Amino acid sequence: GQVHDERPPARARDTAGERRHRGGFEADLPRELGKARGFPLEDGSGRLGALFGAVALGAQPVRLERRLYAVRLETQALLEEYFHSVLPAGFLARRLLSSQTFQALAAAAPGVSEFLFLQKLLQWAQPSGWAKRERFDLVLVDGPATGHALKVLGSARSIASLVPGGPIGSTARRALALLCDRQATRVVVVTLPEELAVAEAMEAYDALANDLALGVARPVLNRVYPRRFTRRELLALEADSATRDPLVAAARFQYLRRRDNERYLARLRRRLGVSPVLLPMIFAERVSLADVISWGPSLQGLLQ
Repeated sequence: GQVHDERPPARARDTAGERRHRGGFEADLPRELGKARGFPLEDGSGRLGALFGAVALGAQPVRLERRLYAVRLETQALLEEYFHSVLPAGFLARRLLSSQTFQALAAAAPGVSEFLFLQKLLQWAQPSGWAKRERFDLVLVDGPATGHALKVLGSARSIASLVPGGPIGSTARRALALLCDRQATRVVVVTLPEELAVAEAMEAYDALANDLALGVARPVLNRVYPRRFTRRELLALEADSATRDPLVAAARFQYLRRRDNERYLARLRRRLGVSPVLLPMIFAERVSLADVISWGPSLQGLLQ
C-alpha cells in the first residue's frame, strides 16, 4: 500500500517546510498529587485527536484514554490566559487584549510565544495554589522544527538573565530550573535516515547537550526499513540485477533502502556515542493506534 508519513504524537511530525528534523521533550514528574495523569501536548496538526477518535483539540485538555489527555496550544489563547491571570481586574485584561497596538507589539516582540509556552508548561508540571489540580505526572511536548525548538528551550535562560525580577523573571527562572534538571526533563531528538536530516540531528544533539546543557535522551531514528532478506537472498538479488521483474525490482529497492538506513544508523552511533532507538516504516494508508502501541517497548527506555 501507499506509505503514509503520519507519526505518533510523542515523536516529531514532518511537514513540507519542516521535513528534515524535529524534536520533543518531556518533564517527568512524581505521582504525589491525586490521580496521576499523562499529558501529551499536540502541535496543532489534529492527527493525535483523530488517532484516538477524539474531536478536534483545543486549549483545554481532552481526554483520549484513561490517564491520557491532549491539548492544542496557540499563542493567542496563551496570551489571553496569561494576562487574565496577572492583571487584578478582568476588564483591564480585556481592554489590553482588545488593543490592536498591543496585539501588534506582542506579535513582534521576540520571545513572547516561547515565554507563554514555558509558563503553560510550568502550570502543568509545577502548579501552585488552586492550579495544583492541573498537575500531571508526565508531560510530553511535540516539539517544533529544529531552529524553533532550540529557541524555545534556550528562551528561559535568556529571559531569566534579562528580567531579574517580577512575575516574568520568576517564571523564567522556574522554567530554567525545570529544563536543566536532568532527572525531570529530557529532550528527544527525532530524525529520518536521510543525509540532511541526520546531519541536522547531530548538530541539534550537540547544541542541546553542550550549548544549552540539557539532558538529552537517545535519539530516535524514524521510518527505518525492515531487514527482510538473508545473505544468500541478497546475493541472488545482486546476481539477478538485469531482470525487469517488478517483484525483484521492489525487493532490490527495499534492500537498498535498508542498506542506506544502516549507514545513517552507524553514522549516528559513531558521532553521538549512543545507539538510536529505531522505529519502523509503516507500509499502510494510515498509522493506527495499534501501531503506536507496538512502539511502546522501544520508546519506554527514553523515559527511564
